Amino acid sequence: MDGNSTVNISDISNGSNITNGSALASSGILVATKEGIIVAYGALVLLAVLPIIIGSIRSVEFLKKARVSKKAGEEVDVISTKDAMMFPVFASCALFGLYIVFKALGEQYVNWLLNIYIYIFSSVALARALGVILRPILSLVIPKRSFYFLLLDMEEDKHQQLRSQVYELTGAVDEKSKRAEKYQSESEQEAPRAPETEKAASPTAASDPIMAEESFDYINVICLVLAFGFGTWYLIQKHWVANNILAFSFAINGIEMISLNKVFNGCTLLSGLFFYDVFWVFGTDVMVTVAKSFNAPIKFVFPMDFLENGWFATNFALLGLGDIVIPGVFVALLLRFDHSRAQGSRLYFFTCLFAYLFGLSTTIFVMHYFKHAQPALLYLVPACLGFPLLLALVRGELKALFSYEDHESEEVTADADSKKKDQ
Repeated sequence: MDGNSTVNISDISNGSNITNGSALASSGILVATKEGIIVAYGALVLLAVLPIIIGSIRSVEFLKKARVSKKAGEEVDVISTKDAMMFPVFASCALFGLYIVFKALGEQYVNWLLNIYIYIFSSVALARALGVILRPILSLVIPKRSFYFLLLDMEEDKHQQLRSQVYELTGAVDEKSKRAEKYQSESEQEAPRAPETEKAASPTAASDPIMAEESFDYINVICLVLAFGFGTWYLIQKHWVANNILAFSFAINGIEMISLNKVFNGCTLLSGLFFYDVFWVFGTDVMVTVAKSFNAPIKFVFPMDFLENGWFATNFALLGLGDIVIPGVFVALLLRFDHSRAQGSRLYFFTCLFAYLFGLSTTIFVMHYFKHAQPALLYLVPACLGFPLLLALVRGELKALFSYEDHESEEVTADADSKKKDQ
């Protein structure tokens, strides 16, 4: 990756997308052996499918926690129908904006700024993924101690009371408060007593006093250090293995945490990005220019000369994360729909996963045959939407599929509550 500024397949510049949906392409001049190309494309398919499977499974547990938070009165972020409709517009503005910035300022400074930004977020995503993997092992040898950060907005005279309660809960000795109390008692003995006056009741705070809160433990710290170590390795070396580790964690977290809420939103989002991808790849040079200028872990790469050069390979096939995360959140939604029916079947999930494999394989075949960058969503969207919708139509479950919601709307919840009261 480092130093491969020219992206060429049969004298055609190609690249991967920055936002959502991308061209599947190769970097460097295509001189790899047939075996090397098969290994590279096979690895990319595997790297694309694994985050979708892992992220989809984790999204089920994430939804359970989100529902608990919603019942507790907390807001839950989901993609609404309006968000899904506007997303291709915002993505187009972001893409074209990057195109202008790259043209005006050059690649070096823009890439430096964007890499710092992505370095932080991808490292945090990796730390989160490492926590899931390492926690069962590290918890056997690392003491279970939690740290709790709480930022409060409260009256000054309440601080000491809160401090005392914290020491009381933890069972620790507050030496500072003891010294303060001793000094205060000595001062009161020396000074004449003032007549007691009735204390005015302090007004009740109208707003939530907790401005910010976060908890973490030793395992979180270890995972964060390891993750930022990988991120630093990528910043310094731009090695393809470091790139893939960060991109893998990014993809898993995106698929797990992004909620389409209902199938209609997913169909709207994917359909809009279908036209977005086709336009910016075939209609202009914007997608390709930005993609080959932007050197960051927002894509999976695998060397086509891996069999010859291994770790030090330089001729890469690549696939943008947009071609994984966008269809992946729809696949995850169908897994949650399968879970909601409590029938033990994962039919819609496996159907959509197969559709994704079919669409991605078709993209690779067409790209390799025509030696031209392909907007992957051109093939992925019809497959990922068509297969499960056709299945639902044949099984007579189309209404049930479109009626499913991760989180019920305010109107539906209010109607359900009113019916319970009437009964």
